[in-house]
Amino acid sequence: MVKGRYGWRIAGFIFKALCGLIIALVIGLLAWRIIDRSITPKQVKTIIPNHKLCEVYEKNNGKLTLYTQKQNEYTQEEHNYGYFANAGTVFIDEADQIQFILRYNKSTLEHVAEDFKLSEVPSREENIFDISLVIMYDLTPENEKDNDGKTPDAVEYVRISPSGEALSYQKTLYNYHKYVFDGVEVDKSVLAIYIDIYYVGEIDYNERSLGTLLIYDCTYPTKEYKLTKNDIKAIADFAK
Repeated sequence: MVKGRYGWRIAGFIFKALCGLIIALVIGLLAWRIIDRSITPKQVKTIIPNHKLCEVYEKNNGKLTLYTQKQNEYTQEEHNYGYFANAGTVFIDEADQIQFILRYNKSTLEHVAEDFKLSEVPSREENIFDISLVIMYDLTPENEKDNDGKTPDAVEYVRISPSGEALSYQKTLYNYHKYVFDGVEVDKSVLAIYIDIYYVGEIDYNERSLGTLLIYDCTYPTKEYKLTKNDIKAIADFAK
């Protein structure tokens, strides 16, 4: 009887240990996914320099007004909840420039294949999304009550395409694409700025997009963005 009880105790201990190990692995996997998602790779996080940015950087002796703004990170609508995320947006006033990082994972590609009835899921190497910037301008600054977008004569929407090709990077589960938009002066007439996302196989700006992300709202506070060593090095290398 003693031996039998001792054997059951060992079995119970092993069972509890295995359960604890499984729970630890699950928690570890969840923690890894959260950490992995929260860290944007430096390959896309670093500022992308171009001639306009380098020109104003040199003219201002490296002193630029850069800032970000906290908005919803993910697409929130029922048809695209979590499809896309804003992995980083930087506004550069002196250069009239916005740099934006789009993030999505494999499940987004699977959803797109299902939504558009594609024969196969697009590969991660393909850039299958059309990205544009939509700026909402206030045409009647003397009247703040008509800025809800329901008065056509009070606001104007202007769509802007990226300047050049996107910078792309893959990390474990996630795809990143960074875009630069030039010629965007964010002054007092700008009410809001959105990122619009369409599938390249069916682009119709008059139809609902795959996803829309608000990246700027004139009523929200901004936060200063400081150039990192990688940013400064990238600008210096481009200027050579």
